[in-house]
Amino acid sequence: MKIVKITSTPLSIGKSLVRIETDSGITGYSEAFSSNAPSSNGKSSIIFDTYLEEYINPLLIGENPLEIDRHWETLALGKSDKLYKLPAQIVGTIDIALWDILGKETGQPIHRLMGGPARKNIPLYWSVGSGWKMNPEDMLNKVKEGWNQGFRKFKIRMDWKGWRQDIDPNKDFDMFKLVREFLSNGEYLGFDANNGYSVSTAIQQGRKFEELGIDHFEEPIPHYDLMGLKQISDSLDVAVSAGEQDSYRWWFINLIHLGNPDILQPDILTAGGPSEIKRIYHIAETYNKPIMPHSPQAGLNSLASLNVYASIQNATRPHEFSTEFSGPLDDIAELYGEDIIPKNGSISLSEKPGLGIEINEKAVTKMTKN
Repeated sequence: MKIVKITSTPLSIGKSLVRIETDSGITGYSEAFSSNAPSSNGKSSIIFDTYLEEYINPLLIGENPLEIDRHWETLALGKSDKLYKLPAQIVGTIDIALWDILGKETGQPIHRLMGGPARKNIPLYWSVGSGWKMNPEDMLNKVKEGWNQGFRKFKIRMDWKGWRQDIDPNKDFDMFKLVREFLSNGEYLGFDANNGYSVSTAIQQGRKFEELGIDHFEEPIPHYDLMGLKQISDSLDVAVSAGEQDSYRWWFINLIHLGNPDILQPDILTAGGPSEIKRIYHIAETYNKPIMPHSPQAGLNSLASLNVYASIQNATRPHEFSTEFSGPLDDIAELYGEDIIPKNGSISLSEKPGLGIEINEKAVTKMTKN
């Protein structure tokens, strides 16, 4: 089997459908952010097509797609004189599609190729953002949308833009308090500061959250301040989480040793794909760190994240889910099939090979951006 073609098709849902085609007729799929769409962490999108034409096609066309580890190392670390060291999001996009091919070739879902599922029904939490521009009542209404769709676990995010250190922690607290009062029976509720606080403010805010009842306190300060993160983690009883912006396993080792968060939150693209996120999960197990993936967008990459997460014994916390970066769920279901849509706040993984999706080519044509 050889790779014969790799393409990227921009869709109206804000992502591009990536296809890796082989001479055996098997095609692997993943998603890249379109060049005109924001990424899920608010940064400028990586222009996938540029990397595809200049680097990925010359490296992978004609290669055996089943040699996943070798291709990962080539893309992420370089090979002989080809020291490209591509961004982890680019590597992750290709890696997901290669695992989809391997699953289809072997007739196995990715969660079985990853060692077998510890569980196949994965609880989700409804992730709602843009708190920076909302008042507390606006955020509560967004939470109620998830409640009405059957979700019973939640996280509210601030999604700060630009410089935002300690802008208005009192409003943030009022927002959390109002949502907590709505979730009055102790339903899961996390708070994501999106790097918005200084160390002292994060500690003070975290203690106030603890009094109301909080399940995790995410990215309280900028992700590069590992010593500050350790101060916060050591000072609070609430589980402090971090890692969504971090690439490759080496940074996660530094994160554990220097920042010591209670929960690790790698993103399947930012971390470098299924191959690398599974290595990070093993590191987390070694250091007795719970994991809770960052992969908020509904779609193929979230499904890949769920498949890998299902294979880990300590993957007992809910997985993130949001409709804010994916377009309408009806469009997602039309593109990929109903198995990709949560029911009653959880997703049940199928035994279909690879990602387990069924591409609707008519829907792809309809949603292709010109």
